[in-house]
Amino acid sequence: MSTTSETTRRAFLKTGAIAAAPLAAVGVPVAALAADGSKAKLARLEDERAIGELHGKLLRRLNTGTAGELFASGKAPKLERGLRSIAPDHSAEPGALAFSDDGKRATRRQPVKVEIAQELEGEGTLIQMARLQGNTLAATVLPRTLVAHYVRAGGRWAVESIGFA
Repeated sequence: MSTTSETTRRAFLKTGAIAAAPLAAVGVPVAALAADGSKAKLARLEDERAIGELHGKLLRRLNTGTAGELFASGKAPKLERGLRSIAPDHSAEPGALAFSDDGKRATRRQPVKVEIAQELEGEGTLIQMARLQGNTLAATVLPRTLVAHYVRAGGRWAVESIGFA
């Protein structure tokens, strides 16, 4: 009685999975084993990602007026009189992110389009007609650069201050 064993693709994959299981069970990240500065690079990438997410939240919440919890002080500053919305300017060059030497502070500059509304002034016929039709504001969209300063507080990133350059 002779039995022949055929090697199939399924048997090969099964053997490979059994051989790799002890390595996966250890669970040590590759970056922890490397001593060539990849831990610092990984930490920097994680910080960049965290600040990017925080910056996106900041832009969304500035428009709704609920950005106070993102700031280290707990309240959002007043930016400009008549500011209605801030939107990223995707047609401009992407903003730059710079870290301080100690890695606890960062600054991000991003081109944005700012909509500012001003009350109609004057007493001309056109202005009176606009007011009668319910148009009391004149909105203007301006290109600006939003400068946001971030600080690491309590193990997480928070917005320290913002302004326009």
